[in-house]
Amino acid sequence: MGGPRRVLATADAAGAAGGAIVLVLVLVLLVSGCGGSGDGGGGRSAAPAATAAPAPSSAPPTAAPTTPGATDRPTEVSRDSGARADVPTVEIMAQLARRAERIAKRLPQAPVPAGIDRGSNRALGYQLLLEFGFPADQWRYLDALWARESGWNHLAENPSSGAYGIPQSLPATKMAVVGSDWRTNPETQIRWGLAYIAARYGSAQKAWEHSERVGWY
Repeated sequence: MGGPRRVLATADAAGAAGGAIVLVLVLVLLVSGCGGSGDGGGGRSAAPAATAAPAPSSAPPTAAPTTPGATDRPTEVSRDSGARADVPTVEIMAQLARRAERIAKRLPQAPVPAGIDRGSNRALGYQLLLEFGFPADQWRYLDALWARESGWNHLAENPSSGAYGIPQSLPATKMAVVGSDWRTNPETQIRWGLAYIAARYGSAQKAWEHSERVGWY
């Protein structure tokens, strides 16, 4: 009589142990399935949160100095940029006339800042900037703008658009209003470019900001 009862007790114990193992396995599977995702996605990772595009930097531009000798050789410009707005000739001439009036007053000439090679196109650009009545703090914007446009190379040409010279006048012949030597004379190009900026934007900073937004000025 004792033999059958022991067999039944052993079977019951084995069944209980098996049931406990199955329960543990189910719990393990549930925990691992939920722990793989913070949103209960069955192990799938959550999509990254959308981030807003960075706002345009308000810091003033910095232009790298051009390589010595790089502004006296013809170069090709690949950017689709340039001074492409239509400014009436009469407005360009008015800006040139105002410059002439300031020169006639024989105002003291400001020294060229350190870091600009004397005799370079950049040095000429700084001096003419002041002659056109722009404050000295506009230099960093003009320097950055024309360094990006042409590298201050008066022989720079965009083969696709035809933009030419230091200011990348588009079309190039717009500079002829200042002088017939516009193809080779950096001063003619800079004078036209500054008159264009003064008439169109009022400051080099605004010309730079427009170029930053749309790629041309």
